[in-house]
This record gives sequence, structure tokens and C-alpha cells, in this order.
Amino acid sequence: MRGKLVGLGGWLKNSFIDFPGALSTVLFFSGCNLRCPYCHNKLLVNRAIDQSLRSNEFWDFLEARKGRIEGVVISGGEPTLYPYLKDIIDEIRAMGYLVKLDTNGLLPEIVDSFHIDYLALDIKTLPAHYGVLVGAACDDVERRLRRSLDQVRAMGERAEVRITVAPRIVDRAVAHGLCPILKGVRTVVLQPMDQTAELLDPSYNSLVPVPLDEIRHLRDTLAHAVEHCTIRGEDL
Repeated sequence: MRGKLVGLGGWLKNSFIDFPGALSTVLFFSGCNLRCPYCHNKLLVNRAIDQSLRSNEFWDFLEARKGRIEGVVISGGEPTLYPYLKDIIDEIRAMGYLVKLDTNGLLPEIVDSFHIDYLALDIKTLPAHYGVLVGAACDDVERRLRRSLDQVRAMGERAEVRITVAPRIVDRAVAHGLCPILKGVRTVVLQPMDQTAELLDPSYNSLVPVPLDEIRHLRDTLAHAVEHCTIRGEDL
């Protein structure tokens, strides 16, 4: 059965970078339960795009690309807002494709229901700061993130934590505070804030980005807690 991709906000047909070790196609689902000011997908967050009519095109694409594309990335926005994706993921995997999930980890019970081959968890800042800094509406952020981090640990080399290093959101105090929460995670990837698009909070487009030397300091701090901590785009 071909499921309709309700909530689909975008589709990148070919990617060499979104699924580690695999040529992939990427589905972006609209809506989010956070409002990160540095988000560069504001149209997705605000559900301003609907590409669900491309559902049949997507399934035809997978049929035609068997043996050439290896994986499908489920991203957003925040895809776990759509629990029906479990059936979509199962259908994709039944066709022989690997599935990677990108999530902010605030709905770990939904992630638990998905059968995925790779998990990328975005940690934004210290859990206590989620309400003020990134708009989380729930009051049990740390409990939710700890459960999601348990999933990351359980998946070992098939999972990673990503942290966007944005001014006002991530600094040295945040890195130190995250160390005990991240302890035992295999891979953490730091990524500089992307200012090439209009961000959800336009004032962040004009902020001075965190210098690379400072990001390296954050990497060295987090490296005491995790097995591998790298900076995206830097050959270490």
C-alpha cells in the first residue's frame, strides 16, 4: 500500500551528505514543536508548504531508484509530530531501503515506535533553557531528552547527536552543563549556525557567528564526555 505523505513540506531527491555512508533521498515534514530563532526552515516550521500531492511521485521514484539510492532520510521541521510515519517507514524499509530519522527528541515515545537504521538527535541547549530560548511548551524537557539520548546510546555507531552552535544559545557554560547528560554517547557533531537563509528570528541573521576557535573549544570540552566530537565541515 502506498501511503500518502501527509504534512510533506519538501523533498530533496538526491543527497550525498544527509545519511552517513549512504546515497539518500530526503523528505522534509512541516511543523515543529520548537521555535529555534536560528532555524533556516521557517516555511517548514510555519507549515507554509504542502507537497503531499507528490506522494505518488515519491513512491515511483523509490521503485525506479532501487539499487542506486540506499536510504531515505525523514526530516523536518519535526517529523515525529506525525505518528502515521511509522507505516510509511515500514513501507520504505520493506522496499529494501535504509531509513534515517532527524528529530529534536521531544517525542521519544514516537521514535520508539519507528523502525529506523540511523538516528540523528538535535540537542539545542541545556534542557532548563528550552522554554525561554527555543520555545518548548513542555515542562519535562530533560526527561524527554534523556530518554532520547538512551536511544542514541543503544544505537551506537548508527546514531549521532547534533548541536548547532548559535550565539545566545550555546556557549561554554552550556557545553559544560551538557557533558553529564551526553556521557556515553558515541558521536556528537557541532555545526555552526547557518545564516545563508532568512532565519525564523531575522535578528539572528545579523548576529556575529561564534568563531571557529570557540567552537573548537566547545568540541574539546564535550570530548571529555563522548567518544567522538567533531565539527561539521572541518577535517579533523
